[in-house]
Amino acid sequence: MFSRTTLAALRTTPLLSGRLARSYTPRIQTISSSAPKHTMVTSVQTNEAYAPFAHYSQAIKAAGQVWLSGQIPADAQGNLIKGTMTEQTQAIIKNTKAILKASGTGLDKVVKVVVYVKDVNVMPEFASVYDSVFPHRPARSMVEVSKLPAGVDIQVDFIAVV
Repeated sequence: MFSRTTLAALRTTPLLSGRLARSYTPRIQTISSSAPKHTMVTSVQTNEAYAPFAHYSQAIKAAGQVWLSGQIPADAQGNLIKGTMTEQTQAIIKNTKAILKASGTGLDKVVKVVVYVKDVNVMPEFASVYDSVFPHRPARSMVEVSKLPAGVDIQVDFIAVV
């Protein structure tokens, strides 16, 4: 933003005076306070394994997008899956599909994925499941971390459009 003094000085500059004076228009976006800002989405059941995380929502639907909380490998009852990375990834995708469906969207509308793993060497096995589910290739990041919730080996964040 330019102050009035700066704008006056720029208007006297021969090359900018006409263009800048005509192009400077402040833009203000108003957000209605009466419209709901977001809605929580719950779809997959949880059990004691998730107890420390029970106060988090599985997803938030806002502004035409669905922002999922980090998905860890668990079955529909919330029991952690300790199988192969393929089995863990399949469980994450299954739960993600259920949450997205409850949100009014689907896996084909995922636009961003962030993968957190304890060992980067599992990525080829993860990708063998992931690539077949997401042929539209959403933007994806991968981060190797030292520790994840509930002692799991992988957690995945998703953002989808509605």
